[in-house]
Amino acid sequence: MYKDNKIKTEQAKELYTQSPIVLIATLFIVVIVIFSFENRIENSLLIPWALWIMTLTVIRAYSINLFQKKKRIESPHFWLILFTLFSFLSGLSWGVLLLHVLAPISGNEILVLSFILTGMIAGALLPLSSYLPAYFAFSAPMFIPFSITMFNLETSGFSGTGFLVLTFLISMLAFSTLVNRNILMSIKLRLNNVTLLQDLNTQKELVDVANREKSRFLVATSHDLRQPLYALNLYLGALRSALKYPNQLDLLDKAKLSSDALSDLLNALMDVSKFDSGGVQVMPSVFDLRSLIERTCIEYEQYAEEKNIKVKTNLGQVSVNTDPILLGRMIRNLISNALNHNENCCLLVSTKSSDGQVTIEISDDGKGIPESELTNIFSEFYQLNNPERDRNKGLGLGLAIVKRLSDLLAIPVSVESEVAKGTTFSLTLAIEKRKNPRLETVVSADNLNLAGLFIIVIDDEKDVRDATKSLLRSWGCEVLISSSQLDLMMTLSQDNYPVPDLVISDYRLKDKLHGIDAASAVLNHFNVKVPVLIVTGDSSIEIVSHIEKTNCHLLLKPVSSDTLRQKMESILVA
Repeated sequence: MYKDNKIKTEQAKELYTQSPIVLIATLFIVVIVIFSFENRIENSLLIPWALWIMTLTVIRAYSINLFQKKKRIESPHFWLILFTLFSFLSGLSWGVLLLHVLAPISGNEILVLSFILTGMIAGALLPLSSYLPAYFAFSAPMFIPFSITMFNLETSGFSGTGFLVLTFLISMLAFSTLVNRNILMSIKLRLNNVTLLQDLNTQKELVDVANREKSRFLVATSHDLRQPLYALNLYLGALRSALKYPNQLDLLDKAKLSSDALSDLLNALMDVSKFDSGGVQVMPSVFDLRSLIERTCIEYEQYAEEKNIKVKTNLGQVSVNTDPILLGRMIRNLISNALNHNENCCLLVSTKSSDGQVTIEISDDGKGIPESELTNIFSEFYQLNNPERDRNKGLGLGLAIVKRLSDLLAIPVSVESEVAKGTTFSLTLAIEKRKNPRLETVVSADNLNLAGLFIIVIDDEKDVRDATKSLLRSWGCEVLISSSQLDLMMTLSQDNYPVPDLVISDYRLKDKLHGIDAASAVLNHFNVKVPVLIVTGDSSIEIVSHIEKTNCHLLLKPVSSDTLRQKMESILVA
């Protein structure tokens, strides 16, 4: 019933949209009738007939205007019946009244009248056929009286005219049925398309809402997930110095591998969530591409050696203008992907410059990827030849992040591969022609002795405080632990503590205070400049920007004990 009502609404719209043409044609034909039968002007009925037709036309025009002003058609059936009634009155006015007014007697008059009536019926075919009752109500009273009149004339030959007129009427009614069928099919198809589009938009909105809810859920729970995992990593790091036997260390290494895998998965999920929610800020700068790639390749030397993969580079000296951190992430993920899925092969990272562009290629001569799978490898959690979900082969998120970064940085990524011959991933960037690009310096801090350093740690999570204290003391550090800025400042005011070598603080503390504020209070207390490391599980743009603006160092939870030590060493030797 609801669908039938929508169809009738569309029929009414068709009628009332096209009927102005019929009304204009009607007024034009009235003029033709008066001009053609001017010798009948003495007939007192012709002028009143013309005035009646014009009045009826004005009333119909008014009804059309009322219909078109309505934003919503509540009762299409009423408007269809009204239009059919006006069509019947119009047909009756032409077929009965005009025939009675003119009462044609000569062959010429009959011929002119038949031309007028057949022309009007033919002209009304398309505008009125969207609703058959309207066309029938207009055509039948117009032609049937004329046909009967032709049959009743005593003059020979006019009965044939009546038969032809009747045949024409039947033909036009049959044509109108075909036209009506096509119009109805068009209306139904249009309504189905609208319904499908609405369903598509509804489903898209549901997907968008689900994605936003997923992102909000991940952001809201990330801190709660990162905290215990961060503490676990620190406890594992502290435990190493307490164990002596090989079997104990072996068990510890296995536990650490599981913890690292969980940390990697959580970080990757957070990254995907940030990309989907638009929470990643691009900070472009001009830098030397060769230096970035060389440093990135160095990070994977040990892992490549373990898999018997020889890493080679063939790099030109070019500068580019993009976000170096995000581009580095893309290159890392592509290199890591090649190492995870291959062994006993060669990996070549190269750059090729041409026409103001540089192409970064990460090529291996390993297993390769089937052509049918090339469109799937950038999907989340999609992995080839890993049905057992071996973590050593990655998590299935690296290339998904590469695709998101490609869209974000407008750096096209392409892949070519052949099974058993290898795979090549390519990134294309514009070459920056400006000179003296900003180069990031890397300070080597391998095996720095941390023993004897005095470090202040601020965190409102007891497990994190205990784990950090145990780890730092296992490295020989002197540690002062506090849960809040207030407690820390009270402790510092009561005893004569030395100036700390480093302050490590969580970002969010009690009483809605930040670790940056607590660290600043410590620096003001000693009246010296001391490096500050903020460790947080909140990776939002606002938080990261706030930390960077204060010149504090940043680590995102969860981090392993090795990562924490490397970060501390790089800070302390800078």
